[in-house]
Amino acid sequence: MGLVIGYGVAGALSVLLEARKMLARGSSGDVSRGFLGAYVGGYAIWLLYGVSLRNAPIILVDSVGLACGVATLAVALRLRGGDRLAASAE
Repeated sequence: MGLVIGYGVAGALSVLLEARKMLARGSSGDVSRGFLGAYVGGYAIWLLYGVSLRNAPIILVDSVGLACGVATLAVALRLRGGDRLAASAE
């Protein structure tokens, strides 16, 4: 069971690589906000399901996924605003 939870948490953390890439580039133009919204929504639904079952592994994995997804979406939205400002200045 520990291996499965570890794999789930690693998968949930993987979206932070995209956030790191966006921050390094200073742009989020090639990242789909719709995808990130669906990603976050999926983790939110699974988290609610885990809570309803009182299933600690589901709650753990989906809490991590939701937090990482929200952080990545926030980075994308913040940079997207900067992308628009830069494009209007050109």
